[in-house]
Amino acid sequence: MLGKKNVETTSNEVARVKENNTFLKRNQKTIKDIIAPGGIDASYTNHIAIMSSKTRFARSMVVSTLPRTCTFPEFLRGMYTFGDINVSVFISPINESTSQTDLNRTINELESERIVAQDRGDINRERTILQKREEAEALRDTIASRT
Repeated sequence: MLGKKNVETTSNEVARVKENNTFLKRNQKTIKDIIAPGGIDASYTNHIAIMSSKTRFARSMVVSTLPRTCTFPEFLRGMYTFGDINVSVFISPINESTSQTDLNRTINELESERIVAQDRGDINRERTILQKREEAEALRDTIASRT
C-alpha cells in the first residue's frame, strides 16, 4: 500500500509539472512581444503605429551632420511646427579629447586640400577650403578654452 501511494503522488506531481509547463509555454513572451507589445503595429518599414483610443504614428530620425551655420531651434522648425506632433531631441555628447582629435584631423585634411588647390591654381577652391579650415580652428579653440 505504501508503494501505491508513492506511485500516485509521483503521477500527480508529473501531471502538475506538465500542467505548469503548458501554462508557461502558453504565456511565454516572444522577442516580438518584448520589442513591440500589443497595441503597436511594427509591420511598416518607415514608421510604427501605436493603437489606443486614437491611432498615432512614430518615426525615428537621425541627424548626423548639421549645416555650417544654423541656430538649433530654427534648424528643426519644419519638424516641430508640423501640427499635432510630439518631438524629442537627443544630442549625443562626445568626449572633449575625441572632438579635439577629430577637429585636428579635419584641419590637417583641409590644409592638404588647400595646398593641392593652390598648386593647381584653383583660387576659388583654395579660398573656400581656407574659410572652412579657419572655422574648424575657431571651433577647436572654443572647445579648448571652455575647459
